[in-house]
Amino acid sequence: MLTYNEKIKPKRKDRPWLLLVLALIWVFGTAFFHSPWEPYEPFVLAVVKSILRDNHWLIPYVAHIPYLEIQPFYFWLFAAILKLIHVNNIDSIAGSVRLINTSLIFAVIALCARIGSNLSAFKNGRSVVLILISSVGFISLSYQVTPDIIVILGFCLYLYALQLHKELPGISGWLLFTGLLFISISFSCEFILIALLTLILLPLLDKHWRNRDFFMTVAISVTLFGITFFSYCYGFAQVGGDFFWLWKNKYMEIIHTDNYNILRQLTETLLIMSWFVLPASFLVIWTIYKRKKAIFKDKIIQVNIILAIMFFLFAILSGKNVGQAIFPIVLPFVFVASLEIDSIRITIVSLLNWFCIFVFGTFGVIIWVGYVLLGLNLPQAFVTAVLHKTQQFHYQFSIWHFFLAIIITGIWLFMITRRGIRGREVVSNWASGTTFILILFLTLWLPWFDSILTFRPMVEESLKKIDVNNCIVTNGSNTVQSALWYYYADINLLPTVPGLNFNVCSQALLATENINEIDQTAWNIVWQEKRPIDKKSYVVLRHK
Repeated sequence: MLTYNEKIKPKRKDRPWLLLVLALIWVFGTAFFHSPWEPYEPFVLAVVKSILRDNHWLIPYVAHIPYLEIQPFYFWLFAAILKLIHVNNIDSIAGSVRLINTSLIFAVIALCARIGSNLSAFKNGRSVVLILISSVGFISLSYQVTPDIIVILGFCLYLYALQLHKELPGISGWLLFTGLLFISISFSCEFILIALLTLILLPLLDKHWRNRDFFMTVAISVTLFGITFFSYCYGFAQVGGDFFWLWKNKYMEIIHTDNYNILRQLTETLLIMSWFVLPASFLVIWTIYKRKKAIFKDKIIQVNIILAIMFFLFAILSGKNVGQAIFPIVLPFVFVASLEIDSIRITIVSLLNWFCIFVFGTFGVIIWVGYVLLGLNLPQAFVTAVLHKTQQFHYQFSIWHFFLAIIITGIWLFMITRRGIRGREVVSNWASGTTFILILFLTLWLPWFDSILTFRPMVEESLKKIDVNNCIVTNGSNTVQSALWYYYADINLLPTVPGLNFNVCSQALLATENINEIDQTAWNIVWQEKRPIDKKSYVVLRHK
């Protein structure tokens, strides 16, 4: 058994340079530029473009319609940087937003490493990073532009501030304020409510938190957050009027009672969470088994456990989309999972390592074989099936993509062929395996995958049937089509109620899953298209 103690420190082979290489490859893998993907990227890019073009900062707009789903602070971060460097081109906006998002991911990783290094385990920062970048939940959050990653960054700042509250109460207060501000960017107020409730619970549950430095840190942060948040609300109410109350009602809605079933919500939460926290959940079980009640002696782990319990309870009780409610739980699981890596039995380590090699090796072979077969145009049935899902995609061999795939494969092979694997090294093998699969897939298959999800060819094709000099109506407000046609073509679709039996405009553009819903006695269908994977058809209509 490899139990860490003060006299015998565990040897480790995951050197800092190796961690840096893995982290750089993993993070910059998220910066691959591609078209805006659903569900949030079209709205993020459209709002940022709207801010840059029209200077509407206080209230975010999509095609002149307020977009109230996400806090404006999120868009300000991108728009302010792009404004500073004079970015206006469509492709430059998308690329710049992704690079900024990549820097946010790097900040999360760096902060997790810093927090982890101060936990009650030997040289733990590296272990935290390796578990984090191998976690399914963190991967799913990082490979698209959503406010979720900045909420995760907010909770990292939140934990780091609490960790520093005794040494630097003033600075920790400002860090905690920034963390609360980032946490508030979520779609509703439940995460900021969880963060504030935790600050109240800590001194009630443990005397460690009942000290002047903690209360000073909390007082500074909550005061600054309250002033900033309510100043924005006041300004929004003065400028936005009715839109402010729509936003307020949506943001303050914590419980969804429509078709609520607690058993169904509990089952869905357990299923999604069990997938989301892989593979950290195995190490969490081991840590709890080894430390038992002693786990609460580490005060930041204590905070993480409280947060995890609250995330779980809110996900069950809120009745909301579980994925949106449970995603921050990845952080508590990662930190707890890192504590007892050194005490894992060698037999368990060997089993986990061989399982890891088998899983990632199998996926790697599938990706390489599929790529080679596509390049050789064999067999014809496979090539036809692959290209059937695409939109005007034509395969082109890229020597740079090929060499990058060779390099990442070589790094993975180097990692898994090291001898004398122990608990810490098996975690680095997990991280190298996930990095290998992700970057290999993005390197060899991203053009094909993007051709499946992109809307750009469809938008460009529709412009041949649209008179851009006349107004165009659409069904609903803040729709995907409103964001996409504004972002790609500078077309402002006028939102309306369903039906389209009116004479507001002579043309309409809508998304529908049932063409028969269109009143074809009043409208002519002049263009119709859909992505192969999409249930919705996008239709251009002209009034008869």
